[in-house]
Amino acid sequence: MHKVTLKMRMKVTANEAWSILSNFSGFMEWAGIDQGKIRVEGEGIGMIRHLATPIGEIGERLTYLNHEAQQIGYEIAYGEPIGMQSYQALITVISEDHSSCTIDWSGQFIPVDPEAVKEVTAALSGSYQNMHQSLERYIHDRL
Repeated sequence: MHKVTLKMRMKVTANEAWSILSNFSGFMEWAGIDQGKIRVEGEGIGMIRHLATPIGEIGERLTYLNHEAQQIGYEIAYGEPIGMQSYQALITVISEDHSSCTIDWSGQFIPVDPEAVKEVTAALSGSYQNMHQSLERYIHDRL
């Protein structure tokens, strides 16, 4: 498996960021995906969010949720987003001070095309950056 990790600071509290990220079924509310739809199947660990986006349909299964450690993990249940046949993610919110936090976006993947590791790595890194910006904008718009 190949790994992508980005740690980015956000000017919101860890609790504000976690309250949004920990809601696995609320992804489309903040992710900034235009013309996307979500359907949720099940509850808690094992639940699947079915995402219909302009780039295709994928399913993501919640694999880990730890409110105390402010960590959420998920994996691909079906689909091949950005050229990945297998993907596991772990997102960690780390408190920095009373008004900011760092979010550790981390994922491991196997590309559909073994020759496309660099392209998939770049796409996943870009996806993390976009989600980070969308999350921060969403939280600031609500304050």
